[in-house]
Amino acid sequence: MFYKPSFNLDSSTIRNIEFNPPTCQVMVQFKNNSKTYLYDNVSAEAISEVFFNDGDISFGKFVNAYCKGNLTTVVGWFIVTNQTT
Repeated sequence: MFYKPSFNLDSSTIRNIEFNPPTCQVMVQFKNNSKTYLYDNVSAEAISEVFFNDGDISFGKFVNAYCKGNLTTVVGWFIVTNQTT
């Protein structure tokens, strides 16, 4: 089961990030494209630090440090639309 951080995701590069601590997986959507990436073998210690942190974390730096070098699978796409109200 994937979990979202309980604090506000304020990132210039990450649209959404979810963590699966038991399987050491992280699912990431970047703001610059419509794909969802699944990263395997992410450090369990790094994932747990996200949940016990007070929200003082850069998710872009987390992904670069702990996800980018691991096996990646594109698991989905979503459509970004410009909505006007």
